[in-house]
Amino acid sequence: MDKLQYRAATARGGVKTLLLSSIALLLWLLLLLLIPGVLHSTAWVLLLICCLLGLFTGYAKLTEPLYVIELDQQGFAYVHHKGRWFIPWQGFSFISIPEVAGEELAYIGVKLRSYDEFLLQLQPRLAVNLMVEQRHLLVAALGRNCPTGACPSDLLIEVGKFRTETRSYKGAIAMFARRMQLLRQLTGFDLFIPISSIGTEPADFCRKVNQIRLQCLNNTVT
Repeated sequence: MDKLQYRAATARGGVKTLLLSSIALLLWLLLLLLIPGVLHSTAWVLLLICCLLGLFTGYAKLTEPLYVIELDQQGFAYVHHKGRWFIPWQGFSFISIPEVAGEELAYIGVKLRSYDEFLLQLQPRLAVNLMVEQRHLLVAALGRNCPTGACPSDLLIEVGKFRTETRSYKGAIAMFARRMQLLRQLTGFDLFIPISSIGTEPADFCRKVNQIRLQCLNNTVT
């Protein structure tokens, strides 16, 4: 099987955005030298802010990984700008678009078969960043499962200890494991990948990954 790679839609156009913003900023500076009085104009100040935001956006796009999803004979990898995680094909049951209270979430959900196998290769730095980035996902899932707002507030507290049947975890990895456990209760899935990261139709992506998984496990992949 040849490696399949998916590039995030949000990472495209970085060079173009950075170049256009740089040109716009240079023109702004040139006009400022020719007509110093424009600095007192609100419109020109707003234009400067737009140029700076464009530069920041272009730089952010360029610092994103070239490919975010990688599929090969061994398994499924998610590449984040703070690290990567990998799951062998036998390490998860399936992926799909999670639903909460009948509404689809803007994520691809992964249902693991073993927490230990995944947690042992997870980097603490990546775990912390994913928890911060996806905290709104937890809040949204809790809100939709508790329409009256009666959910216990301690569900949002990150616990620094976690134990499976065979191992104990502490620190960031334990907090991430606890988060996975809670999200599985709320959504049925453990790991989440933003739909914006796959750069293709979510439903087609899920079907493709699930199909490749079965083919690799049955040694029928081509």
